[in-house]
Amino acid sequence: MPKLPLPDEQPIAVNALRNMRSRIAGEIEMHSREIDRLRAELVHLDATMQLFDPETEPSDVPALRRYPRRTEWFARGEVTQRVYEAFREQKVIWPREIAKRAMLEKGIAETDKKVLRDIVARFTNVAYDLTRRGKLVKIGDGPGARWKLAPTEPELL
Repeated sequence: MPKLPLPDEQPIAVNALRNMRSRIAGEIEMHSREIDRLRAELVHLDATMQLFDPETEPSDVPALRRYPRRTEWFARGEVTQRVYEAFREQKVIWPREIAKRAMLEKGIAETDKKVLRDIVARFTNVAYDLTRRGKLVKIGDGPGARWKLAPTEPELL
């Protein structure tokens, strides 16, 4: 096998590719160590469960799926901020409209249906979360549901 040339003897593109490969290999190593640590922690938890309830089968406990919260398109809290900004312009909002406007401002193509669905879902989830916190009130049901700001003072009858 021929000896690899030193970085000084290679073009810039090859150097960049070597650096990228080195970075990715380092990330894989870091994550594999994290996986090993989590597996060891799981073994200890399984043993502790067996101590408290010998009839429990730890492998019967389903794993919780965790979904990523952030995307590369929006910074932390940006979706919530955009929802509140929409209320400055309108009294009643539709998350789909806000999502489409955000996509337009960020230059994200609406032609990709999967991306569109993901971004609309993120804006809709923020509206539901703000509803649970008592900040918004939902109007209607289904995909056409709208939201308005919750009253700050309770209505007296």
